[in-house]
Amino acid sequence: MYEACVIVASDESQNLTASQLKTIITHCGEGTKLIVGGNLAQIDSNYLSAVTSGLTYLVEKFKDFSGSATINLDGVVRSRLASFAEENL
Repeated sequence: MYEACVIVASDESQNLTASQLKTIITHCGEGTKLIVGGNLAQIDSNYLSAVTSGLTYLVEKFKDFSGSATINLDGVVRSRLASFAEENL
């Protein structure tokens, strides 16, 4: 059996739409492990918000799927500058 690990831009998936994430997921074959990471406080798109982000959609739709898990981390680990920007921009 072929297995693959797909990492979706480990900290940028918050900028994807639900449709874009669906395209990625529906092209994954049997045995694929999918890792999707993002930070809803760092959405760069003028067309998305924390409510409309594909990442939010994905977490909601997969919450009852037995083959998935969600991990929430607190804080910004990049830098004080990134943390300040996240809170103030």
